[in-house]
Amino acid sequence: MRDVFYNCCCRMVVLLLPNILQASHIVGGEMTYTCLGNDQYEIALTIFRDCENGNPQAYFDDPAIVGIFNARTGSLIRTTSLFLPSDDTLDLTRVNPCFTIVQDVCIHTTTYRQQIVLPFSPDGYHLVYQRCCRNNVITNIFLPGSTGATYETIIGPTALSSCNSSPTYRDWPPFYICQGTSIDYDNSATDVDGDSIVYGLFAPRQGASTTDPRPIIPSSPPFFPVSWRPPYNTSNMLGGPDPFRIDPQTGRLSGTPPNLGIFVVGICAKEYRNGVLISVTRRDFQYEV
Repeated sequence: MRDVFYNCCCRMVVLLLPNILQASHIVGGEMTYTCLGNDQYEIALTIFRDCENGNPQAYFDDPAIVGIFNARTGSLIRTTSLFLPSDDTLDLTRVNPCFTIVQDVCIHTTTYRQQIVLPFSPDGYHLVYQRCCRNNVITNIFLPGSTGATYETIIGPTALSSCNSSPTYRDWPPFYICQGTSIDYDNSATDVDGDSIVYGLFAPRQGASTTDPRPIIPSSPPFFPVSWRPPYNTSNMLGGPDPFRIDPQTGRLSGTPPNLGIFVVGICAKEYRNGVLISVTRRDFQYEV
């Protein structure tokens, strides 16, 4: 009888394992790069995840696989492995005092770093990391529990020839904001090359799937945006008459969320040199209102 019980338990574990492994509950992320000289670049991939849902052992990939694609043709050149460093739990006590953080609120983060060699290419490089899935209770997109995420950066020929480094955001905005209370957060970036930065909104990208939640080879670009659930869209990600927006010159986020819920948003920093666009740094994250 004990053997029968043991065998049944083992079968249950095997059947549940795929669902555990895909339950990554991605909260946000971004990818940036720094030129070190002599065709050497350091890639930085920051990932945030909900550490109170699912199996914590399944969330951070070790290693995280980044695909390196030809930026013009979209063809895969090679992959590189970013091994898991130390991670950290965010301090959520510094958010707006209009509410109390409950005990089951927890966000975990890590930043992978890896040095790679990228010889000059007239086509440039498109670096891609993908992971499934997002929180299944996200309000403003369809099928969030089966929608993954793509974090990417493009290093174009101008950036390669001038040893350019991408803009780096100063900080992350709070993940928790208050219903009916206007937000005003500095989401500006710095650029070590002294280039001009123009900020904007974008629809976060899908990536990976429930059947292949952490692909060994990321899919090739271009990537599809998330599917907005009406009335939400790229111009009004939080809804209401005072829409979520970012000042194109200062990078300040503003708007007033009218409804409770969890909302995924996307912002970008476009880097210009002498009026020519040479780099775009994208990040997406979720607000819980």
